[in-house]
Amino acid sequence: MELQLGKQEHRMYTRVFDRTEEETCSVDAVVPDALGDLSALVVTEGTFCLWNLAFSDKSAQIEGCVAADVVYTEENGALRSFPVELPVKVHMSGDTLSEDVRPWLRCTLAALDARAVNSRKVRVTARLSLCLRAYRETELTLTERIESDGGAVFTHTEPLCVHVPLAVEEQTFTATQMHRFTAGQPETDRLLCHTESVLFDEVRIADGRAVVQGRVRASVSYLQQGQSCPVVETFETPFSQLLDCPADAEPCMVQASVSLTAAYLNVSTAADGATLEAEYHLVAQAVCFGEVAAECVTDAYCNTAQLQLECETIPAGTVQPAEPLHLAVEGVIACDAAALTVRAQRAELCGAAADGCDVLVHLLVTDAEQRVSCLEKRLHLPLETDGSGRAELLYALPDNLVKVPVGSSEYYIGKDRQNFNYNIVKTEGNDTYVTVFSCAQRSRSAWCGFARLRSGRSPA
Repeated sequence: MELQLGKQEHRMYTRVFDRTEEETCSVDAVVPDALGDLSALVVTEGTFCLWNLAFSDKSAQIEGCVAADVVYTEENGALRSFPVELPVKVHMSGDTLSEDVRPWLRCTLAALDARAVNSRKVRVTARLSLCLRAYRETELTLTERIESDGGAVFTHTEPLCVHVPLAVEEQTFTATQMHRFTAGQPETDRLLCHTESVLFDEVRIADGRAVVQGRVRASVSYLQQGQSCPVVETFETPFSQLLDCPADAEPCMVQASVSLTAAYLNVSTAADGATLEAEYHLVAQAVCFGEVAAECVTDAYCNTAQLQLECETIPAGTVQPAEPLHLAVEGVIACDAAALTVRAQRAELCGAAADGCDVLVHLLVTDAEQRVSCLEKRLHLPLETDGSGRAELLYALPDNLVKVPVGSSEYYIGKDRQNFNYNIVKTEGNDTYVTVFSCAQRSRSAWCGFARLRSGRSPA
């Protein structure tokens, strides 16, 4: 008896590579001849910029740099700074990698530190966390019926509704804006240091395209004319991008990543005050998920022939909407001075893992003699699940992170308004499939790690 399998085919992408690695790089930098000797380091700020991501046979190459500024004090207490560039080159190997895969990359500057070698040399060390995923275009093939040329074949079918990656897209763009300094004019028209971070405001699907909206937040430090204490200001440059999602089905959710490839800040003066011209080059990567509905054969038998059924495992599942979480953490920063004045405070995400994320808190302070120093504390925000599956942090939005009561020798990072907004998707099984889809009105079950389907075959 000859059997014919009626199949449905759906174009999709399957994840063939998923790895998170940490990379540490360091460089020895010499204080420029025009600057005085180093007495004490104050703070080191920087930003990672992605230059290139390329695939070859069984390997991936990630190239970029950490553009840092080292701020220090001279013997007379004057603040000085100089730029340092740390080249980054990461090689990842995998049997499933090739030139035809499409990437999704998230890079986080987990730590940046400087140590004085002597009065004219500094060793700067950066630690990066890189999460690289690669997708390859394939076909999702489902058996919906079994036909035969002799003898009836009885089948049992079940409805299947899954979400699969339908498109993996990438787009480069530029965001520019002119900001006005509100606290005064920077001395010598330059900054002491600056650091940038990319924040998401909204990631959604509209008219079959991925909408990625957010802002580049720049925290800049500078000296005013005739002042010895630094001023810290924050400027935000918004961006909004549309990424096409060519697919057979209508996409309904998207997971996005936006990386800086270059940052240019220029201070200019005019009669009505000083301005900061900000120009950012960025790359957005989006994985668009769509819904596939089908009737699938799960069992079959025949009265005239013995059928041997084979079970096939496919990477597919149904999705639960992302949920915002508000998490709090408390810590203590100890210091030696009897009294300090907090000049600026900042908290930033510096690493994410399955059990939560790390937050690095910076306090720029001055003592009674107006000496400037930086206090830092790394805190861990735990991410707990109900035990039915795993969760993944998609992104975090800081909101009034630091509240510091003045004390004699300790500064408390309290729980009052200490929160990050998390979007997560719970999963069942050993693998996690995530999305930033966050429409609360949609209700779906949690991700099934795999949907197991049976396909009929010819008699043995």
